[in-house]
Amino acid sequence: MAFLYIGLGLAMVSGISAMMQIGNNINNLTLLSNLKENQYFQSSLPNYDRRIMDFLNNYSGTDSEVCLKLKENLSETFYEPGEIFISTGTQTPSDNTLFLGSCVLVNMELNHRVLIKRSSDGYFDLFSCYLKDETFCPYEVN
Repeated sequence: MAFLYIGLGLAMVSGISAMMQIGNNINNLTLLSNLKENQYFQSSLPNYDRRIMDFLNNYSGTDSEVCLKLKENLSETFYEPGEIFISTGTQTPSDNTLFLGSCVLVNMELNHRVLIKRSSDGYFDLFSCYLKDETFCPYEVN
């Protein structure tokens, strides 16, 4: 019986010792890289996206005019239609069905690009990004 208590006691001590070692290992970790700063959230773009979503949620015109009407609504800033990409013949370089049929507005001063498309449930989808080095959003890459 004494051997059983000693065995249980040793198992508990080694278990506690292992947990303490894990805790020490976690406390001594060093970060291998820093988190990348997100220029989208450090800009005024989230505010513009909220305004755009408010407009889209209340828009009752035709799908073909949604970008034109939105551009008029955002008249204090200069948004222009997105360029036509030769590879797809549309305003997005992507051939993903998620973006097909979308209209695009770009504000080069703000480095803001928005893609708008009516979804199958009848609402408008908004895809937005901060333009850094490209003329399109990173998620538009095929």
